[in-house]
Amino acid sequence: MKQKLFMMAMMVTMVLTACTADEPGPNPNYENNQDLPMFDYDSTNDFVFWPTPSIDDSGLQGEGYDFAYWQQHKAEAQTVAEMMAMCNIPKDMLSAMSTRNLAVTCFHYPYNPTFAAYNDQYKGFLETIAHFNGYAALMKRNGGLQATLDLYAELEQDISSFGYFQAWTFFVCSAVDHKVISNEQVARLAQVVTARFTDGTKSSNLALTYLLGGFIAYHYDTTLPDEQLYLLKSYLQFYCRIPSSDKPIDRISSIIESSLNRLAGRNP
Repeated sequence: MKQKLFMMAMMVTMVLTACTADEPGPNPNYENNQDLPMFDYDSTNDFVFWPTPSIDDSGLQGEGYDFAYWQQHKAEAQTVAEMMAMCNIPKDMLSAMSTRNLAVTCFHYPYNPTFAAYNDQYKGFLETIAHFNGYAALMKRNGGLQATLDLYAELEQDISSFGYFQAWTFFVCSAVDHKVISNEQVARLAQVVTARFTDGTKSSNLALTYLLGGFIAYHYDTTLPDEQLYLLKSYLQFYCRIPSSDKPIDRISSIIESSLNRLAGRNP
């Protein structure tokens, strides 16, 4: 498995560095569609990623959830699935919870960091959150997307809890990949991401931040030529599976930074 992953990494690196010369090489038969998701988001147990919002949350003010039941009973579980089920928010509490508190509850979902145990970490995150009713409810609420973006903007990038910042970044990536974000939200998100490129954060979180920036650039910057879209797509499809421990090579990071600077200055 390690040898296979090493060979895949070498192939992607060759693709990403192939266009660093002044004159690009032969056309590699670019296949880019900025309107389509790059990843497969098949429904799991009626779990659908970023459906059209259908829950009016304007009057909800309930408190968040602390996963106390899971803490008290997880030792009784016979399987991992049983332990995950213990995290689900009681229906009466979930239906009354404010959307802000629901987003915070999802951020603290105890199994968020489980993505790191998968060979394909992005897919692992998607599979993990499909077991939790909080994420499903958040994506169905009218204010769920904005609450997700607001929480991302507030997070400290050097957060000490392993995996939680990274998991939330993956969650925002899934929203960008579905193109559910408005132009105004894109501009604001681009501002947040570009600010984090230079705030002195640790490298592992910086790598995830560039991944998010790559998603934004690929789906929302209509000025990018096919060659640059192709490079971004190759970069994202590999490094979402196995996130790097540092920022991408100069060619990729330059494309992302320039693109996000344009998007951040877009007039709503």
